[in-house]
Amino acid sequence: MKQHFLTFLLITSVFAGFGQKHIRLSFTGSPSVNWMVSSNSSVRHGNPSFGYDFGLNADFYFSEDERYSLLTGLLIANTGGELSYQNSSDFVFAGKTLPGSSSIRYRLRYVEIPLSLKLKTSQFGRISYWGLLGLTGMVNIDSKGSSNDGTLNKTNINDEVNLFNLDMNVGGGIDFDLSGNNSVTAGLIFQNGLIDVTTNNAFSDKTIINSLKLKLGLNF
Repeated sequence: MKQHFLTFLLITSVFAGFGQKHIRLSFTGSPSVNWMVSSNSSVRHGNPSFGYDFGLNADFYFSEDERYSLLTGLLIANTGGELSYQNSSDFVFAGKTLPGSSSIRYRLRYVEIPLSLKLKTSQFGRISYWGLLGLTGMVNIDSKGSSNDGTLNKTNINDEVNLFNLDMNVGGGIDFDLSGNNSVTAGLIFQNGLIDVTTNNAFSDKTIINSLKLKLGLNF
């Protein structure tokens, strides 16, 4: 966590050093609902997982009126989900032998780097509306798993999770002007997983993570 904090400070200093009016920073935090989906009919999704992310965003504006921007940043995301494996025989997962019908809850942590095109309306009173579309690259930094039979209990499952992930983002929301260059933002973002996040050799499938996020932030 100390390393993450130092990274945020470094990125903030780099962005602030530009000192240009067409770059705006924001600190954001987003509670989320996450669920995992498998292409294999023998691997069913279970209960959704609640998570959150937090970090620094930067809008690089293309125009003087600040209506079009490239949104990027650096965030830490806690996500995951539950998968129910419907197998006729025992299988090996994270070095442990599990019964054929086992459910595993994944607790995953990623470093996220979003890259989205963001469009914003003119201001109506103190409110403006925005929408975005883009991609988020993700690097896994921690993976834990728990099974319904207790064999796994927040066990390290790094070998069962791919290092990289990629999501498509779409969403919209509002900015509320606080005067000066400050505003607060709120919106809904849907992240659709594009690549397989698991490496479980016992099942041939593609498993993705989908997320619905409530984005809250302070722009300055």
